[in-house]
Amino acid sequence: MRFCAIVALVGLVAMAAPAGAQTHFELLGSPVRDVVPPNCSDWIELFPTFGPIHHQDFYEDDGDGEISVCDFITLNGTRYHIDWVGPTYWLVEITSGDDMWCEPTDPEPGGNPTCEIWFEVAPDYAMEWHVDDWEDNGDGILSQCDNVLIGGLWWHVEEIGLNITGTETGSPVEGSTWSKIKAFFQDLLRF
Repeated sequence: MRFCAIVALVGLVAMAAPAGAQTHFELLGSPVRDVVPPNCSDWIELFPTFGPIHHQDFYEDDGDGEISVCDFITLNGTRYHIDWVGPTYWLVEITSGDDMWCEPTDPEPGGNPTCEIWFEVAPDYAMEWHVDDWEDNGDGILSQCDNVLIGGLWWHVEEIGLNITGTETGSPVEGSTWSKIKAFFQDLLRF
């Protein structure tokens, strides 16, 4: 009987353990740089499932007043540790109209993106692309309405958004739930 109780306890602890899954999100609406987004902001999930909208319930800043690595964000009731913050490039291939979302592997603000390596977040997660050339819209920095040559095709920069990669930290469990579990196992161990 004690063995069964221990096995059941291990199973319950495993279910409550942090998932550890990384998820990529992009802030919806006008791009916000470095500013902690207000609660009730919406984020689109880019990976692992493209498209779901997540509501920002809470934000825990590390004290620097900016959205940054090591902050925590709660989206749809799930708490994430922020592992990466940077731009997301929404690109549309000029001739076919296909969409692609990329993030730079080593983001350098503004400037010429030629020879940078970009990581595709959607639709083909984890593809790496070399930026072969760049056509500037005249402002001297990589921005909306520029064109980039990637994989032999010209892509139009539709939008540059704010992207975060977060690791799920697990869902908090009510104290009363733990009390019930403890009482259950104490009763089992009495036999």
